[in-house]
Amino acid sequence: MSRPPTEPGVADASAFFAGSGQIAALRPLQQGGAAPDKTDDVHCLATLLEAAHSPRAPTALVQASALVVEYGTLSAMLLAVAQGEGSVRHLPEGVRVLLLLVRESAHRLHRARLQRGNVLAERPALNAYLLALLGREKTEQMRVLFLDGAGRLIADELLGRGTVDHAPVYPREIVRRALALRAGSFVLVHNHPSGDAMPSAEDISMTGQIVAAAHIVGLQVADHLIVGRDHVLSMKEAGLL
Repeated sequence: MSRPPTEPGVADASAFFAGSGQIAALRPLQQGGAAPDKTDDVHCLATLLEAAHSPRAPTALVQASALVVEYGTLSAMLLAVAQGEGSVRHLPEGVRVLLLLVRESAHRLHRARLQRGNVLAERPALNAYLLALLGREKTEQMRVLFLDGAGRLIADELLGRGTVDHAPVYPREIVRRALALRAGSFVLVHNHPSGDAMPSAEDISMTGQIVAAAHIVGLQVADHLIVGRDHVLSMKEAGLL
C-alpha cells in the first residue's frame, strides 16, 4: 500500500496562518495530541473568517470569540457547521463552505498520519482524531478501523449509525468487510452521545459476539474504543477485551 511521503500533521497547520493582518500568530498544538487552549481556537477561527472575507479584524476576533463561547471549542463549532446547528447557520455560505473544508482537511491529515505507523502505538494521535470526529456527535456511530499486518490503517469506515444510545451492529458484515480489505485485524470504535465513555453491558456483550465471529476466520479484534465527549476509553486496557 503506497503511503503519502511527508504530509504535515495537524500541529503544523499554524504555518499557513503567518502574516494574516492583525491576527496574532498561532501556537502549534502541543505534542502528543493535546488540545490547544481556547485562545488558540479563537485566533485560528478569526484567521479563517478573514480568509473567507467575513468581517475583518478586530471584528473577526469578536465574532470568533462569540462562536467559541457558544460552542465551547473550535472542533465543536466545525461539527455544528456540518450539522447546521446554532448561529453558524447564519454565517455567509462562503464561510460555511470554507469551514467544512477545514474540518474535512483536518480529518484527512489525521488519517494520513495514522497510515504511516502502528495505529495503536500512536494513541495520542488516534485519540485526537476520534475525539475530533466523534466527541460531539449527537447520534451513536459504529466505525471500524481496518489494519494491515503491521497495524497500519487500511481504512476507517462507518458501518452503523443509529439513535442517541444505539447503533446497529452486524458482526458478519464487519468480518466480511475485513476479509474483503485483506485486513489482519481491526479496531471497533463507537461513541456515546451522553459524553460518558464507560461501556454498557450491551457494549461488552456485542464486543464478545464480534470477537467470536472474527476468531472463526482467523481475524483479531485489536481493541474496542469508546469515545465520550472528552475521553476515549480502551476496552482492552480496561480488561474487558
